[in-house]
Amino acid sequence: MSNIRIFVSHRIDIESELIDNPVYVPVRCGAAFDQQNPMNIPGDDTGDNISERRMSFCEFTVQYWAWKNYDADYYGLCHYRRYLSFSPVHFKTDEYTMVRVPVLTPGCKKRYGLLDGVGMERLISQYDIVTSEYAPVARIPAFSRKQHAVRDLWMEQAGSFFEASSIDLLFELIDRMAPEYSQSAREYLDGSLHRGFNCFVLKKELFDRLCRFQFPIMFEVEKRLDTTGYTQTMQRTPAFLGEMMYGIFLYHVTKNETWRVKELQLVFFADTERIRGKLDLARRCLWSILDRCLRAIVDPVMPKGSVRRERLKKLFYTFTPAKQRGIANIK
Repeated sequence: MSNIRIFVSHRIDIESELIDNPVYVPVRCGAAFDQQNPMNIPGDDTGDNISERRMSFCEFTVQYWAWKNYDADYYGLCHYRRYLSFSPVHFKTDEYTMVRVPVLTPGCKKRYGLLDGVGMERLISQYDIVTSEYAPVARIPAFSRKQHAVRDLWMEQAGSFFEASSIDLLFELIDRMAPEYSQSAREYLDGSLHRGFNCFVLKKELFDRLCRFQFPIMFEVEKRLDTTGYTQTMQRTPAFLGEMMYGIFLYHVTKNETWRVKELQLVFFADTERIRGKLDLARRCLWSILDRCLRAIVDPVMPKGSVRRERLKKLFYTFTPAKQRGIANIK
């Protein structure tokens, strides 16, 4: 059986539910800043690492750590709130082609096939690439204009997630540092199918190629950016561009090369904090309903990454201790 490892990027300030499955390797993202490690799981701050870049690279610090310090036949990446579903059942999805679930419960772990290590290994070993489904851009709501291409989707966030010129910088650096991807970069961003969220499992050769494509360019982006006056969200510009490069890479290798590809549904769990009894679970399910109502009101007037939203988050975090936030975190 192949040695398959899926690295789960966990926040250091949230004690999340863990998946009891040896295929998953939970890793604290930005462990260099973690003083306690209450979850007692490995951090991304050992060996060759970029843990201190957590605020600008996000889960890419975990990907880099896995690349440099772990030996496997297949490497995967997912997020403490986003997992690929290994269930044979096809679930209803939202406009991003994601399955949205309020709380990560023990039942959910079973429902979405996250506990079946043997079945996961059997499925993954039949393919070279396991990734989430594409999201048709036209289905994704926009605040200012109708979206036709992946570039439109990203440009909708310009000024909130990153400066509009960042995409031009990305093209410039790809042309100079990885010209073999230049045409694919333009075709992907001009295309109508979005592949995001950095959740995948790749054969070792492909994972190495992905990392060699992404990280040199992300490091160069970091050098070139003047982040003076950036919001906390805009500090993540290298990570957003890395996510674009993930889509570009998969587009490139699936269009120009012959690889065995399997698409799975991506599941988003709004609340993944460790469950402490039935009363705690009931309280958080209620919070999930209130949170959904709040977002329906807030999102149109305070888009994700906007200055107003960042100020609201800061105020919210100031007066609400982390352990009492439930899932009402506005992110």
